[in-house]
Amino acid sequence: MSRADRLLKRHLRTRYLVTLATGEAFDGVLVDADERHIVLADVESVAPNGDRLKVDGQLWLPRPAVAYMQQPRT
Repeated sequence: MSRADRLLKRHLRTRYLVTLATGEAFDGVLVDADERHIVLADVESVAPNGDRLKVDGQLWLPRPAVAYMQQPRT
């Protein structure tokens, strides 16, 4: 990984709903982040209608592709 992202490092082990610029969305636990990527674990792909599909392993997302991140309601 590249240089650490101090802001996101403070929020490791927090669950986020990450929406990409393409409209795709993923719900997962933030496990690592740097200036180029964010890495999620325990990930589910979230369809626009709310359907969810489990993703195997960790999901590496390029930072420029991320439109926004939000904490889902509990």
